[in-house]
Amino acid sequence: MITRYLFASILVASSYLVAPAASAMDPEIRLYKHDKRQGIVKSHYLFGKGDNPGCHNLPFRYAVFKITVVQFKSCSVFSEKDCSADSVIPAYWKKKDTPATKLTRGAHWYLDRDEDNVDVASWSCE
Repeated sequence: MITRYLFASILVASSYLVAPAASAMDPEIRLYKHDKRQGIVKSHYLFGKGDNPGCHNLPFRYAVFKITVVQFKSCSVFSEKDCSADSVIPAYWKKKDTPATKLTRGAHWYLDRDEDNVDVASWSCE
């Protein structure tokens, strides 16, 4: 009986060691739309698949006010297709005054400090 209990305990303990690796997140960028009637709506998850960084065109323009970067080194968003350098959209970390065009990992990148939506047509991540 003690042997069975010990064996079961070892199995349970070993499953905890494997679980974090199995649940590791893939690189992604999340776009959030602000709807004044419904509040914040998580709009789209865009997966770069880690092995496919670079420029990605959206099927149509998305209205976005906030961006989250997960597991990528950095990302940029653009108002035009094909990630045209002159259409890069600056973002504000936690609504602070200094804009950035390379959005590093984190969940508080705002495209407009007043939480208005901005049209996004493409994105690029490293």
